[in-house]
Amino acid sequence: MNKNIVFSVIAILFLSTFAAAQFPKIKIPTVKTPTIPKVDKAVPGIDRAVPGSVGTSSGKNRQNVMDDGFTFFEATPVTEYNEKSSGNISKGWTLTANLRAFGTFPDNSGFKVVVAQSGKALATYMCQGKTHRKAESPVREVKNSPDDDSMSTETGGTCGGSKDIFVKSPGKYDVNVFTTNGNDDSETAVRTYKIDVHEAKMIRPGKIVGPSDFYIQRYAESPVSFLYLRPGLGSGRVKADYHEKGQGTTLKGNVDIYFSIAKNENSNGAGFAGVPYVRCSVNGQVVNFLNKGQVKDASMRGDKADYKRDGKPTEYIGFYSYWINLPINWRGNGTTGNPDMESQTGEWKCDLRDGSTTVRTFKWTVGGDGFPQQHPEQTSGNINLHWGAYLIETEIPASGSSMDQRLMPMPDAGLFYGIPWKSAEGKKMAAGVPTKGTPYFIP
Repeated sequence: MNKNIVFSVIAILFLSTFAAAQFPKIKIPTVKTPTIPKVDKAVPGIDRAVPGSVGTSSGKNRQNVMDDGFTFFEATPVTEYNEKSSGNISKGWTLTANLRAFGTFPDNSGFKVVVAQSGKALATYMCQGKTHRKAESPVREVKNSPDDDSMSTETGGTCGGSKDIFVKSPGKYDVNVFTTNGNDDSETAVRTYKIDVHEAKMIRPGKIVGPSDFYIQRYAESPVSFLYLRPGLGSGRVKADYHEKGQGTTLKGNVDIYFSIAKNENSNGAGFAGVPYVRCSVNGQVVNFLNKGQVKDASMRGDKADYKRDGKPTEYIGFYSYWINLPINWRGNGTTGNPDMESQTGEWKCDLRDGSTTVRTFKWTVGGDGFPQQHPEQTSGNINLHWGAYLIETEIPASGSSMDQRLMPMPDAGLFYGIPWKSAEGKKMAAGVPTKGTPYFIP
């Protein structure tokens, strides 16, 4: 062996021993190369939405995790005939629930919903779910989408609502949600929500007691809004709205915002005097829209009650989720002359306008990847939303707006049916809700 090589080897061994002796606590970390899920580059609007990137709210292969933005509960009255009153009287209320859980579920899986108070189960509902396993979809855009697999109550349907399963009294209750496995009937607890059920009594002329109406108050949802990005599916098709109700769009932006209001009576729209529009700015600079920034709006879900008192005018109370479709493009979705979040990053602010007045102000930040940044309530895992959905900052005018019939700040009541606010940003937003109108019926 060459002497120079021998001396070199000895020198290396000596230096290695010396270094180990001098610095015994230093450890060289093992660096693992992350696995990046493959994305079909040909899929419109998804080619650059790589799952796992911070701003995309991408599919995370979540299993048995509730989609909090999809959840909606209603308290439906249950009545029985009473001879003394010569008509129906109230027996109580039954719960109906719209639910979606992320995860890959076998056929015949479903949900179990338990209404409880002080740890005691009062009503239990079982329902079969509709499973979505994207790997089995014949549509390439669906198969390659960054969405999570999921299971939901049937499209347009609910879980519960049985008149034979009911709770007798109004009050505050826990709603414990379980997923049930279609292969072995195993149950997994996935979320506990909280509801506050109120009674709207009916007094017929002559002070005769009639059937009560019931409703779940949702004042805590007033400052809660989220933005949803809907990719195109090819051939001019657009993915369905967040709640799977099939709302289409006549605009090219495919950017939706969902928000809640408390108003008197339900209608297909939120009660705008004319065609609603948005006035937006990015980093303080006003952006221009086609069609004067007009937006499309619709009612998504609602829960209302009627209060009738001995011949006096009927009073109404209702809590509704509304949808607006904005003329904003995102990451290749939409080719109109409307603003595009990919090229206009930074602080977005949009006023939803009814004529000359603002009814809501929405704010979000778009990062360098062209996607909105997730709210701290999402990044902490406190709440869970579908891919492409982002909780956004919401401001309500100081005296409420023309569409707000009732407002009541409830910062301690949390969001999405009692999930406590965890972030300073969320707590501030909830505390900023003004007071307007009478929150409850007066007996």
